[in-house]
Amino acid sequence: MDALPVDSDVAQIIARLDRSSPDKLLNSIAEELLRLHRGYQAVVARMHALEITQSTYDQMISSGEPVALQTMPQATVIDASFSLSTEAGFYQLEYDSLGVPYRWTGPEPTFLFELFIDRQSPAAIRLRFSQATFSQRTVQCYVDGHEIATTLVEIDGEFEVRGMLPPRDLVGGSVVSFVCPSVSAPGQQDARLLGLVFRWLRIEAVPATAIDTDDSHGSSVVAIQRESRANSSGKLRRRIKSVADAS
Repeated sequence: MDALPVDSDVAQIIARLDRSSPDKLLNSIAEELLRLHRGYQAVVARMHALEITQSTYDQMISSGEPVALQTMPQATVIDASFSLSTEAGFYQLEYDSLGVPYRWTGPEPTFLFELFIDRQSPAAIRLRFSQATFSQRTVQCYVDGHEIATTLVEIDGEFEVRGMLPPRDLVGGSVVSFVCPSVSAPGQQDARLLGLVFRWLRIEAVPATAIDTDDSHGSSVVAIQRESRANSSGKLRRRIKSVADAS
């Protein structure tokens, strides 16, 4: 195996550091650490997705009935009241002042959904959250371990991460993962590490032109847009439950 160009890598990192002042140098080092942390979280999300996808596929093959799984729903809705486990990155169910259910994500930045849905054609992904502990609203999305482009939409104080579920030939379960920029404890009274307030996830088949994304460079494109709640679907009033247990 060829030796890794360590000296070259170090030189590149040093070249990126701003050494014009102690504060700027510290900020540059922090940015490098943040870049590495995000890369690590992306790898973790992909590993989780690959493990779950492989396990689901193995179970499907061992059952001897792959044809039965070829009929999949074209839409699914998972809200906070569904059975979402701590292993999937969710805390216990809570309710806001209006009685609408929500769950904080954490303690890890990654949270995920395992679901069965028709993958013969593209489908729109919409994740709604109402608040977050991080200042940046960027939330990365991975489908079966591969990052997809996303758009962030603001709707009357709440936010939606939108993207496109790509089609595939493989029959079986899908894993949709999200990665927050960071998690943090809200205060002394609450020592939990929190990410964002999850409201619901919707996936439904729509024309690919309905989602404004740009994946030409393989990375997420986040554009903050604003919509009036009058033009949105509002609070979730019904569910399309495609799986018995969304966890």
